[in-house]
Amino acid sequence: MKIQLFFFILLFWVTILPAKKKYPEYGSLDLRRECREGNGRCKNQCHENEIRIAYCIRPGTHCCLQQ
Repeated sequence: MKIQLFFFILLFWVTILPAKKKYPEYGSLDLRRECREGNGRCKNQCHENEIRIAYCIRPGTHCCLQQ
């Protein structure tokens, strides 16, 4: 069992960690900032005159844009 754990950690170290260093932009996207830059606001519900385009951080909040 210890040898399997060792190989799992070794595999993680060889594959995942170099990918995180080479491509740091993947997995670190701040959707709230992206929503604000697009002149949107993160809300629980969008009004009738707003368009929901994406989720902000949590699935319960939406990025709402004015029409």
